[in-house]
Amino acid sequence: MKSNKAWLHLMLAACLVSAITACSGGGGGGTSEEPEAAGGESTGRTETPAPEELKTLEPSVYTFGASDSKAQWGGPINQVMTEKTGVSLKYENIVGDQFQKWDLWLASGDYPDIVRLDAEYVSKYRDAGAIIPLNDLIDQYGSNIKEKWGANLDLLRHPDGNIYSLYSVNLAEEAPADSTAQFVVQYAVLEEAGFPQIKTLDQLYTLIKDYAAKHPEVDGNPTIGFGAAADTWTMNIFFNNASVYAAGHPDHGNFVIDENNQVKWNITSDNAVVYYKFLNKLFNEGLLDKESFTLTDQALQAKMAQGRVLAAYAPSWFVSGPQASLRAAGMLDRQYAHLPIHVNENVVDRSNAMTAANGGTAEWVITEKAKNPERIIQFIDFLFSDEGQILTQWGIEGVHYDIVDGKRQQRQDWIDKKTADPDLQYKEGMQSESTGGPTSWFGVGHGALLGDGDLATPVTPESVRKNYDEKTLEVLGKYGIQTWADLLPPVKKVTGYLWQLQPPTDDEFKRIEQQLDDLRRKAIPSIVMSKDAADFDAQVAAFRDEAAKIGLEQYEAAYNGIWNDFVNK
Repeated sequence: MKSNKAWLHLMLAACLVSAITACSGGGGGGTSEEPEAAGGESTGRTETPAPEELKTLEPSVYTFGASDSKAQWGGPINQVMTEKTGVSLKYENIVGDQFQKWDLWLASGDYPDIVRLDAEYVSKYRDAGAIIPLNDLIDQYGSNIKEKWGANLDLLRHPDGNIYSLYSVNLAEEAPADSTAQFVVQYAVLEEAGFPQIKTLDQLYTLIKDYAAKHPEVDGNPTIGFGAAADTWTMNIFFNNASVYAAGHPDHGNFVIDENNQVKWNITSDNAVVYYKFLNKLFNEGLLDKESFTLTDQALQAKMAQGRVLAAYAPSWFVSGPQASLRAAGMLDRQYAHLPIHVNENVVDRSNAMTAANGGTAEWVITEKAKNPERIIQFIDFLFSDEGQILTQWGIEGVHYDIVDGKRQQRQDWIDKKTADPDLQYKEGMQSESTGGPTSWFGVGHGALLGDGDLATPVTPESVRKNYDEKTLEVLGKYGIQTWADLLPPVKKVTGYLWQLQPPTDDEFKRIEQQLDDLRRKAIPSIVMSKDAADFDAQVAAFRDEAAKIGLEQYEAAYNGIWNDFVNK
C-alpha cells in the first residue's frame, strides 16, 4: 500500500486542467496513427478489423506511460516486434513521483494510449471511465494470451466480470534460479570479518558497526552503514517490506496474514517495531543514512553505486542497477551478497512464495484515448506467443543465443557485453516497463517450458553462474553455495497476494487509509530517531493509539473481507 497524497495531487491537477487542455487542443489520442478507411476517413474504433486484416494495416505508434526512466524503444528486438505486429511504442517516461503523474493524467484526461498502473490505480482509472475493458478484444485477438493464462484467466477479472489490465503469468513450478534473499551486505565487509554467517538483525548491526569504525570513508566518500529511502512510494519498501521479510512472511504489501487468514496491518505489528528498533540503534550510532527519510529510490541507488553503502534491505530488482555499475567500475569487492536476515534465529522463513499471477504493481491498461486498441492487443498477444517469448526472453538467434544440440544457449559474448553495460538490455529492447514477476515484457516464468520443450527463459543455475564475476564466485565458494538462491527456503505456492486485489473505493475507507498513511509517514521517522529506549517505547505506544483512533480495526476488517472472499472463491 502506498501514500500518494492523492487529494492534494488531484487539487493541483484540477488547477492545471484548463492549461493542459488549451495546450493540447483538448486532449486527443496520443500519437497513435490511425489507419484510413477506403474513403480516406479515420476508422477510429467503430469498425474492428478481422484478425487477418490487421496484417495489412499501416504501422501504428502508441504512446506508453512508463515509470521506468530507462525504458526506451528502437533496439533490434523492438524492431522485430514492429515487423511482426506493425506496432511501435513511444515511451513517455515518468520523472519523479509516478503516483502524482498518474493523478495528473487522470484529472486532465490527457493520458497516453497505454499506461502501467498498480491495482489501486487500475480501479481509479476504471471508475473514471479512463480505461477500456479488454474481454472482447482478448476473445477475438488474444489466442496466445488465453493459451498462456489458461484457467488462471479469471484472476484478471474485476467484480463486474471485466478484464481491464494484463500482466505476466507464472507457469514455472520452482523458484527462479536467480532468486535472491533481500538483505544485502558488501563483499568487502564480509571478507574483512572472515565471511561469517549473518542470520539476524543484531548480527548485521554488529558487522556494520565494526567495519564502519575501521573505514569511515570509502574512496573519499563518507561511509554509510545502512541505506534506506522513504521518499514517496519507497516508504513501503524500506520501512515496511523489510520488516515483513525479516519476520519471514510472504509479501502481502503493508499487511501480514496469519494461519487463519486474518489480515493485520503490519506497520504497527510487533515485528515491525523490532525492525524500527534495529534502525533506531543504527541511527543513534550514526550508521543509518541521515538522508534516509528524504531520499528517492534513484538517489539511494546512486549512493550504492558509489560503493559507500555497506548494507541495506534491497531486493534484486532494486540493487541490480548499482551492482552493474559497480562491476563496470571494477569495484568488484563493493558488490553485494544477498543474505536472508531475520528478527531472530527462531523465525520460520515463509517468504519464498510464488503465485500464478504477477500483477498488483505492474499492470498494463489501454486508455479510452487509444485508437484501434485491437492493434495493442495483437501486439501483446504476439509477446505471449512462443515466438514472442523467445524474442523477448532469449533475443535474436545468432546475436543473443545459438542453438546447441537442439537447445537454445546464450552466447558468451552477449553475456559479457550485458555484464559490462548495465543498460545494454534496455538498448537492445530486451528490457521493458515492468509487467510483474521476475521476467521482462510478458514472460511466463524462469523454469517454464515452451511448446518446443525448451526453456522459456535462459535462467538456470548454470546460466546464473555464467553471469557471475570472479569475485562473486569466490564469495559464494566461501559460503559453500553455487548461487544466491541456494540460501533460500523451499518455495511455497500461495493463492495470491493481498496487494494484487482491488481495494475498496468508498469514501470512508479512503479517509482511513489516507490518515493512516499520513500518520505513519510522520510517526516512523520520529520513532527511528528516538533518543533512548524510553522515548522509543512512548512514541510506539502513541503511534498505535492514534492508529486505533483513526479506524485501524475497520481498515483491517475491510481488507480481511476482500482477502477471504478471494480465498474462498
